[in-house]
Amino acid sequence: MAEDLQHLIDKIRTEAVDKAKAEAERVVSDAKAKAAQIVKEAQAEAAAKLEKADKDSLAYTQRSEKTLEQAARDVVLAVGENVKKAVLGILELNTDKALTPELVQQILLTLANGYAGKKVTVSLSEEDAKKLNSFVIGQFQKKLGAGVDIQSDSGISTGFRLTFENGKVSHDWSREAIAEALSAILRPALAKAVQNAIKG
Repeated sequence: MAEDLQHLIDKIRTEAVDKAKAEAERVVSDAKAKAAQIVKEAQAEAAAKLEKADKDSLAYTQRSEKTLEQAARDVVLAVGENVKKAVLGILELNTDKALTPELVQQILLTLANGYAGKKVTVSLSEEDAKKLNSFVIGQFQKKLGAGVDIQSDSGISTGFRLTFENGKVSHDWSREAIAEALSAILRPALAKAVQNAIKG
C-alpha cells in the first residue's frame, strides 16, 4: 500500500515536472518567436525609414539644385538688364552731346531734300525750339518749299521729331529714339558677352 502510494506520488510529481517543462519550453519558444517577429518588424521599419530618408534627401537635393539654377538665371538676367540700362544711359548721354543745335540744323537741311513740298511739323525740346525757331521757319522752310509748324515737346530732351500728314507719319530723331536704335544693334553683342562671361 505504501509502495502504491509512493508510486502514485512519484507519478504525479513526474507528470507535474513534465508538464511544467513542456509549458516552460512552450513559453520560451513563444518568446523567441515573438522576439524574432519584433526584430523582423523593427528591421522592416528601419529599412522603410532609411528608404524614405534617401528619397527625401534626393528630393531635397533636386529642389536645391533647381533653386540654385533659378537663382543663377535671375542673377544673369539682372546683370544683363543692368548692363543694358548702363549702355542705354551711355548712349543717351553721348547722343545728348552729339545732338548739338548745329548738327540738328544739318540733319534738317539734309532731310528737307527728301520731303520737298510737304508740310511738316518739327517737334523739339522747349530749349531747342527757342534756339532753332528762326532756322526752322527760315532756312529749313525755304529749302522744304512748304509750310512748317514748330512746337515744343516735353517728351524730347534733345534732337527732334518730324511729323507729316496730320501726325500719321513721323520720323523720330530724338535722343531717346536714337539711343534705343543703337541699343537694339548692341543687344546681341551684349547678350553674347554675358553668355561668354558665364561660360568662362
